[in-house]
Amino acid sequence: MKTKKSIKHLIIFLVAITNSNFINAQLNIGDPGVTFDNSKNDSAYPFMQEWQKSGVEGGVPFSSSIPVKLEVNPTDADGLQSAIDNLNTNGELSVILLKNGTYDIDKTIQLKSNIILRGESRDNVKLDVTVRYQRRRFEHKGAFVLDEVEYVGIENLTMEYIPERPITIYDDRNVDRNKWCGNRCFENDPDGLKNMYVSFIMIEKKSKNCWVDSCTLKNSGSNPINVNGRNNTFRNNFVDAAYNKGGGGAAYYAINGDYNLIFNERVRRIRHFSIQLGAKYNVVYGCDFEVDINFHNGDDGFNLIENNKVKSEQWRSWGAFASGGSQYGHKPPGENNIIFNNEVSGKNNSERFSSDTKVFVFDQYSNPRELSSTPPSGGTFYPVVLKNNTLTTETFIKNDIKIFPNPFVSELNIENVTQDGRIAFFSIEGQPLFTRKVKVGERIQVGKELQSGFYLLHYNNQVFKIIKK
Repeated sequence: MKTKKSIKHLIIFLVAITNSNFINAQLNIGDPGVTFDNSKNDSAYPFMQEWQKSGVEGGVPFSSSIPVKLEVNPTDADGLQSAIDNLNTNGELSVILLKNGTYDIDKTIQLKSNIILRGESRDNVKLDVTVRYQRRRFEHKGAFVLDEVEYVGIENLTMEYIPERPITIYDDRNVDRNKWCGNRCFENDPDGLKNMYVSFIMIEKKSKNCWVDSCTLKNSGSNPINVNGRNNTFRNNFVDAAYNKGGGGAAYYAINGDYNLIFNERVRRIRHFSIQLGAKYNVVYGCDFEVDINFHNGDDGFNLIENNKVKSEQWRSWGAFASGGSQYGHKPPGENNIIFNNEVSGKNNSERFSSDTKVFVFDQYSNPRELSSTPPSGGTFYPVVLKNNTLTTETFIKNDIKIFPNPFVSELNIENVTQDGRIAFFSIEGQPLFTRKVKVGERIQVGKELQSGFYLLHYNNQVFKIIKK
């Protein structure tokens, strides 16, 4: 076992002046400054602290904190790609504001680091996706691709896939929702059209700290969201319907990466919300699903499903929780996929998985099983704290890490850091500033990098609010 080193005294000199006022605010899950009540951790589940690391590291920056660098009027993919490529961010988060209107996304858009695409209004910024792709096996093409990037956001807009000719999507809007629909609803290449294997948003493996927030993703050609990266946040989105729903990786809200946070999503009329292909330490919390949550093919376990509404009606082929099948070559779910305190209903007696006392685990084919008849000791596996209080002059102590004084004049002392690692600084609005490697006994000069104001200091999955007098 590796011996942890102790840093007795880490002195960080902050040469910054502020006269700002700190305003009390109710935080949202995934925001900067969100903390966790570790007194609620249950020693029977030692891995639960890992779930606190899910989502964008340091939180999704508050929208008011990021400057609009460029405004774009309705255009096609070439026009939007040109705007992205030509924007000089100087390494800082920068917003491209899409003005109201309809955009023709006829080619794949490659996003780059530190750029946020934000719609002027969610309902009036409409991205009509007209990319065409006929797959040969299981692959699909992306409308928006995030490949080897960091700190990319897509916010406050609507995407819809537009086929080359009108096609009816069959689902609970036009079939009997109380009777299994079968291939009529769950088929690929509807009406013989084979070129719609296009996903809206693809986050590739080497991308992290990206987010999709407050978007409507309507009638996707294939997957609405496909994420292979880590530490990404998806929240407040409405995902509704898809054309290709016949299997083979089509019409999945696909979580294939690690440490992703999925919060307050409404998802319906697609094939699966899937967790698979090595996915680990993902958190699905506070969502409204009218699809199954499917541990589909060889996840790596330790994923959390808590405080969601999950309903899979009779017209669908699966109960509220499902897995892939060994007969199709799918691998079984991993260990310690925890399911707790969800409101569950629908096909295959799904109500049995509704409970705020029993803990279920999905570590086998077909269905979850009961792991414990009693809840975790703290009543939750995700003890998030959302109240954002005004800073006080008291020392801020958390899990034996000590930061003092707070507020401070010129020096901020950090004691009892238990391991080497990195300390990250963020503005109080959540904008990343810089990181520093932490070594035993080292003093770090950071005065030149900081602007005046309040700060968030992030270390080892803990966030500390600090202020300079």
